[in-house]
Amino acid sequence: MWNKSISLPVKKNDPTINDNGIMMEETYEFIGGIPADFRDSTRDDEVLAKQNGYTADQVVEIMACNYSGESFLVDESTGEIYDIKRRYQKNKSMKVQLTCQMRERGKAQVGQWQG
Repeated sequence: MWNKSISLPVKKNDPTINDNGIMMEETYEFIGGIPADFRDSTRDDEVLAKQNGYTADQVVEIMACNYSGESFLVDESTGEIYDIKRRYQKNKSMKVQLTCQMRERGKAQVGQWQG
């Protein structure tokens, strides 16, 4: 049923300034070890994504009780960051499907992620 696990951000820490007066990357606190089912996106997912200006790189299914509207997730096995573009939950289902786009390397990476 579950083939991977993810981490979701729960708190954004205040930015810090280092000894040289340079603002450091934003950091987050995470809840990790959330069981997830990584699935390939369907043709319908890809068409809908294209119409809305993003790519459906991955569909991640998790228990609905673990999701509180976060904007991104981290694949714990690879450390890849995915922006959550669409949330779908069938009526009376305990699971939610998150359609995600992989974040480009070097673009607003999540500083200090620890799995």
